[in-house]
Amino acid sequence: MFYSEKIPNTTKSSLRISLSDFSKGLNTLATENLLPLNYAVNTFNFDFNHGGLKTGLGIRELTFYNGEYSKNMIVPSGKKVLKFWHFKRFDKTINDFSPFLMIYCDDGVIYAGRLATQDTAFYDVGISFDTKPNALNYRIDGVDNFLCLAPNKMITYNGLGEPKVFTENIPSITSVALHAERLFATTGGDQSQLWFSDDLNPTNWNVDQFDGGYIELTDERGTLKKVIESNNYLYIIREFGISRVSGWGLQDDFTVKNLYLSTGKIYYNSAVLCGDVIMMMCRDGVYCFNGASMQRLNLGIDKYIKDVENNNACGAFLDGKYYLACRLNFDDSREIASETDYSSVNNALIEYNLTTGAINIMRGIDICDMAPFQTEWFSKLVVCLRNEGALYEITHLGRSLGIPTTKVWTSPYTDMGYALYKKNIKAIYLNTKSNITLIINADGKEYNFEVKGADNPVRVPINLAAYKFNITFYCDSDECEISNPQIEVELC
Repeated sequence: MFYSEKIPNTTKSSLRISLSDFSKGLNTLATENLLPLNYAVNTFNFDFNHGGLKTGLGIRELTFYNGEYSKNMIVPSGKKVLKFWHFKRFDKTINDFSPFLMIYCDDGVIYAGRLATQDTAFYDVGISFDTKPNALNYRIDGVDNFLCLAPNKMITYNGLGEPKVFTENIPSITSVALHAERLFATTGGDQSQLWFSDDLNPTNWNVDQFDGGYIELTDERGTLKKVIESNNYLYIIREFGISRVSGWGLQDDFTVKNLYLSTGKIYYNSAVLCGDVIMMMCRDGVYCFNGASMQRLNLGIDKYIKDVENNNACGAFLDGKYYLACRLNFDDSREIASETDYSSVNNALIEYNLTTGAINIMRGIDICDMAPFQTEWFSKLVVCLRNEGALYEITHLGRSLGIPTTKVWTSPYTDMGYALYKKNIKAIYLNTKSNITLIINADGKEYNFEVKGADNPVRVPINLAAYKFNITFYCDSDECEISNPQIEVELC
């Protein structure tokens, strides 16, 4: 939609401006006065990807379904969840995989919960750490094990007997991945070293030509932060770049290649394998890495992330979508949900569809950890909230912990290309199934108009004159659907 540059020949000229397609999306980079009205310069908790404004993301208490009934897992009394994992163990007695939810709590203990039974309680498995560990599934001698790794300590647990503890020669592990039948890990302390275990033996980290060892990387890409295995390569997410390792065969056959040098900091906990690409957040935006090159995505959030530190950003991948929990600067003087707590860190969740490019933004949620859970019965994005200590799941139901989310969509502040003429906004026509508020900013002053939901199109009389204006659609109902707004304007 473009505005006509034709100057009216009379003192009054009527225009009908249609905002029929909101899917133009979000643009916080361009000068507002140059954007058509159906772009958003600020929006959250709405889904605008289908032309109208519909119910966006939500969050609710985590519920699991095991094929027969639903259940809620009960976190041990007085404990707060800090990190969690999905452990899948093949059970020979039932000839099928048995899923577990493993949680690490603020008492330093790891608890397990069975997802395929009626039991809703977690039980102490005898594993404890002083700091948040890393974990992964690993098969040892034909048995599935839950491997927990933290600085100078490794524990294996097979879901049956007592866990086994290994502390001798274990490096100070900060992240870990399985590649070429070895574990590769970044470490604390000297963060220029990439450690690797013995072939087919994740508990042996002895430095020897025929056991384990480490590789030093000391170039301008900076320290080593995270390792991700993809397409038979190991990718090392570094402070300012990405390197690649091929660790197949003997140590003498290992190869290292530096692939990418960034212009800004990489927030490594946001780096996630999404199919055959790695998605991540850097200081200047969200990037997609295909194994050879990096592409910066145009999500329209440039203003939101400018000068914002996102060291606590984290990511996850589920059903073709990349999820990014981070901090955004909406710069609108509002305080939404978790933002009223000044100890909160992250305040937003971004959902990005890798196939369509569609984006959803949920505001007012402080996620500290998240992971996908997929079984034959369900597919969920499970999240942990920083100050809640419990587990929740992301929905598309427009409610946050039982309360309807605050939904906002704001158009550019514009003179419509007629800088010398006042615009008399006579009326707005639209379809809305829920009660909403129209907020008109006319020459810097805001006016609110309450609109009742209806089955038929409604006309909202406005009668405001201004040189520049914008429109905000505001809704605090859980279900909403706004479509085909048209603005009747008279140039004076």
